[in-house]
Amino acid sequence: MKLAVHDANQMFADKGIRFDLVVQDTATDPNTALQKLQTLYSQGIRFVVGPMASSEVSAIMNFAEQNHIIVVSQSSTSPALAVPKPYIFRLVPTDFYQGNAIAALLNFLGIKKIVIIYRSDTWGQGLSAAIANASAKYGIQVLGRFGYDPSPSAMPAAEQAAVQKASAALGTPSPDAAAVLVTFEQDGVAVVQAAASDPVLSKVRWLGTDGVAGSSILVQQTGQPLAAAKFLATIAAPNPNDPRYLKFVEEYKQYCGQPPVAYDPYAYDAAMFIMTAIAETGSTDPTVINSVLEQWGSNGTYVGVTGPVYLDQYHDRIYASYLIMGVAIVNGTPTWISAGFYNGTTGQITVFPQGQPLFSS
Repeated sequence: MKLAVHDANQMFADKGIRFDLVVQDTATDPNTALQKLQTLYSQGIRFVVGPMASSEVSAIMNFAEQNHIIVVSQSSTSPALAVPKPYIFRLVPTDFYQGNAIAALLNFLGIKKIVIIYRSDTWGQGLSAAIANASAKYGIQVLGRFGYDPSPSAMPAAEQAAVQKASAALGTPSPDAAAVLVTFEQDGVAVVQAAASDPVLSKVRWLGTDGVAGSSILVQQTGQPLAAAKFLATIAAPNPNDPRYLKFVEEYKQYCGQPPVAYDPYAYDAAMFIMTAIAETGSTDPTVINSVLEQWGSNGTYVGVTGPVYLDQYHDRIYASYLIMGVAIVNGTPTWISAGFYNGTTGQITVFPQGQPLFSS
């Protein structure tokens, strides 16, 4: 977002417009998210990028609508929020699409039966259901979904209990069995640690989701068991060969000192989506900008580093391709690699050369 503001101030300098970034930390907590949005509103701010989690978006929807605050989330994906939500936009696809991607990946790997372990919040409930439904269409047996309380106070006992139930449901390990982990970072560490010491789950393949793909915390704390389980995770991703995206990656490296990960390009586009609309209309009236963003979303007018932004009737991104990331041992160290790509338009999975060992049985 800092990079987006920097770029916008250069791009739109001739229009006499200057953007400033004000940051509030919600700690991905729904109650905190609402409090922080109320704080921003009291400061006169009407345009917001974020929040990160679907539970947060759910908590702020009414306040944003009542007070005409434009909110563009770079990473909220829960299908439960695929509902009318004036003033709220989501620049990533809902997890209906990710459910399809994970099911296609399971089928590609020859998996016939799965257990799903998930954080029981708005996001986890929606995504785990989407994975189960999509997997069933491939004839993959879903032996159970096991939720846990994701609050820090319940950790790690809640995660351990869910893992034990999943282990019992799977019964015996086999090459055609897998565990799908629908977690965030810290609770994900607790789930992986429990699964790694479980006599059944430690012997099957694990798959993850956008909640952890590229997470340095997860790899630093649980890299060895992830690599042993040939861990693969999906995340909505731009076309890696798109010239706009490649240019963004180079600029990001120069500006931030490291390559972008996870939802960085979506955060950039979320900010640019708003700022471009303000610059091109010359208006800072949220009602006006809301209409412009709706119009752009239906026409695909705005083309960002993540490609054309098409939105459905619920202001959610219509986009279905996912990068498949994996944890491999590189020079003796567990490391995230780009292992493959799922094209949502064709349904095809492409395995990248460096990812081939993770796709072998």
